[in-house]
Amino acid sequence: MKKVLITGITGFAGSHLMDYILENTDYEIHGIKRMNSNLRNINHALEKIFLYDGDLLDESSLISILKKVQPDQIYHLGALSWVTPSWDMPAIYMQTNAIGTINLFEAMQVTNCKARVLTSATPEEFGDVPADLIPITEETRIKPINPYAASKAAQDMVCITYHASYNMDIVRTRAFNHEGPRRYIHGAIASFAYQIARIERGLQKPVIKVGNLSATRNFTDIRDTVRAYFLAMEKGKSGELYVIGTEQIYTMEEVLNKLIKHSIMADKISIEIDPARVRPTELMTFIGDYSKFKTATGWERQYDLEETLETVLNYWRNFIDKDMY
Repeated sequence: MKKVLITGITGFAGSHLMDYILENTDYEIHGIKRMNSNLRNINHALEKIFLYDGDLLDESSLISILKKVQPDQIYHLGALSWVTPSWDMPAIYMQTNAIGTINLFEAMQVTNCKARVLTSATPEEFGDVPADLIPITEETRIKPINPYAASKAAQDMVCITYHASYNMDIVRTRAFNHEGPRRYIHGAIASFAYQIARIERGLQKPVIKVGNLSATRNFTDIRDTVRAYFLAMEKGKSGELYVIGTEQIYTMEEVLNKLIKHSIMADKISIEIDPARVRPTELMTFIGDYSKFKTATGWERQYDLEETLETVLNYWRNFIDKDMY
């Protein structure tokens, strides 16, 4: 039986990946969490997995965990992943995302861990790509324009270096916008859905506060994204980078309007720009070409955006009903 170790297992993508592996394999799942982490995303599976307290900034904790688990696969999803806060704390983003990855790889060296590693970077690394270079491919040059993107670009360079220097078995991915339940309200769609749920329950005036709505993105359901991670781990070529995305392309305004249509208050809701939600720099067009990944793994999306939006809105309705904030 394969042993899988997931960093960031309590987070958005990590918890959904845990669900996918539990439902579709007999692999043994181990996860790293920080002390006192909120376990709400994985509470339903605590009896089926093994959890360890650790931190990417503490190499000794990673060495201890690797010695105990001796994993065959490591999904390295632990990261600081929200763009907007990165302007206020750029150093901790770089430490967690880049130095944290170095700590993990060094711990693997110390323990002679030969596990295959999957890392998840971000298309934010590409920066503001000119229109004539859209869609974005694995060959598009990176030019990060925010501290989060810079930290993930550094993480990616770490991966390239350790693969080249030590022949570590590392598969790299860059997943474009992926959405679904459990994403925190720093994310635009989660924030929209949370506000709609509050409006429906009479907890907020029927006004949705937003940032820039003109940016264009392609969207993938989180369930499709974690299945893509799994296929990349199982079938991807060591050292390669794979762009993961879909043909579902919309502006943020179009997505918001679709989400509002799912609400019982649709005819009463208005939209208001909140200057605090507008980023210092914004990437206007984010469209990826996932043909290389599709050819390598046979992956295709299974969920459309309307299904995704409905699951997100119902998630926040349920949270508010249970008073979980």
